[in-house]
Amino acid sequence: MRRPRLSFATSKATLLLLVVATGISFGIVSCSKDDSTKENPGVTQDQAASVVSQTFVNQGGITEQLGTATTAVVALQARKADGGKLSDFCGKSTDGSISHAGTSEGVSYDYKLSWLYTLACNGTAPNAVPYQFTFTFNGKTSIETSKFATVDSATAKYYVRGLGETSPAWEVSQTFDRAGKFVSKTTDLPSFTSAVHYESSNIKIDKQSHEIVSGTATVKITGADSKGNAFKYEGTITFQGNKKAVFAVTGGSNFNLNW
Repeated sequence: MRRPRLSFATSKATLLLLVVATGISFGIVSCSKDDSTKENPGVTQDQAASVVSQTFVNQGGITEQLGTATTAVVALQARKADGGKLSDFCGKSTDGSISHAGTSEGVSYDYKLSWLYTLACNGTAPNAVPYQFTFTFNGKTSIETSKFATVDSATAKYYVRGLGETSPAWEVSQTFDRAGKFVSKTTDLPSFTSAVHYESSNIKIDKQSHEIVSGTATVKITGADSKGNAFKYEGTITFQGNKKAVFAVTGGSNFNLNW
C-alpha cells in the first residue's frame, strides 16, 4: 500500500510557530484569574499552557498524528474506487515514518515520527465488517536557537471508529504522553523539564474537513525548573471546531488554543 505524504512536517511556517510555542505564547490567550506562582514557583500557568499548546502544534504532535490517522483511513476507504473494499485490510498492519533535520532562519531542528496501524473487524471474510483502526505513534523532536534549546519525545495510541459510510464523523479515543526538556539561554525564561499526559474518549473528526469538531480531553502537566521547584497543573481541553479549543486549568485560568 502506498503511504500518505505528510506536507505538515516540511512547512517552514509550522517550524516558526513551533519556535514561538516553545517560548511563551503561540496561540494562547489567558482568560480570567491572575496566575499565582506561590504553589508553583518558577514555571507559571502561562508557560505550562505553552507546553500544552506545543503538544498540539509540535511536529509529531497531536494535530499531525490525527492528520496521519485520517489520511491513512481515507486512503484505505478509497480502495473501493479501484474495486477493493476496506474489509480487505482486516487484521493487517502497516507502518510508516518520516524525518527531517536542518537549519532555517537561525533555527536548528531534528524531527522523527513513526507509526503503525491495524484494522479490527467483526466477523470473517467475505462478510467481515471493519469497526476500529488502532494507531500507535512514536516521535522525537529537538530544536535549538540563540535563546533556547528543547528536546522532547512522545508516544501515543489512537482508536478510530465511526468507519461506516453513514457516519458523518470519525470517533477517536486517544492517549498521548510527551516528555521534554527546555533549556533557556536567557534570563527571561526558566529552564525546566516537563511531562504531559493527554487522554480523550469522545473526539469527533468531520469526514469532509478532516478537522476536530467536538470533544473533550483531560490534561496533566508535571515537572520541575532548574532550581528543583516542582510544578503540577491539570485541566480539561474542550474542542470548539475551526482549529480552536479552550484549556481550562483546574482552579486557575482558561487558555485559548489555536493551531
